[in-house]
Amino acid sequence: MTIYYSPARRPDDEDDRQRAVEASGLLDAAGDPALDAIVREAADLFGTPIAAISIVDNERQYFPARFGLGASETPRAASFCAHAMLDCSQPLLVTDASSDERFAGNPLVLSGPDIRFYLGMPLVAENGQPLGALCVIDNQARDLPEQDKLDMLAALARKVMDHASAIGR
Repeated sequence: MTIYYSPARRPDDEDDRQRAVEASGLLDAAGDPALDAIVREAADLFGTPIAAISIVDNERQYFPARFGLGASETPRAASFCAHAMLDCSQPLLVTDASSDERFAGNPLVLSGPDIRFYLGMPLVAENGQPLGALCVIDNQARDLPEQDKLDMLAALARKVMDHASAIGR
């Protein structure tokens, strides 16, 4: 049996979104201690082995800050965060990626980092364009987190964007 996965569709205003990504300053923010602290706080909050700020660029997702993840980028086609940014009104929650038809055949599920649980809070620029997501990841399936934790992750995502506003000027 062949297992497939579905890369996220590109937004209709992809060119405008890409300009917002480039203007954010986040593509050049690797090693920023404030972003590293936010990612660590997210991992601690959820008790996950992995957390990252993922910026969805033209053909890749780039991680300017990450915890527990060796790669600094992965192909956009495999990006969970590209799915998360398609609906900025809510986080994307995947409780078990191995049984979710959008992700079961994804290379990030089938091999390292062996994603099972994914929770991504969209990162949205001041002009409303989605840039990516602040995400927490586990290699074990999990249930829906409590609302207060979701609210705290949303607050951390706002901190990322507040910091991006300062560095993108």
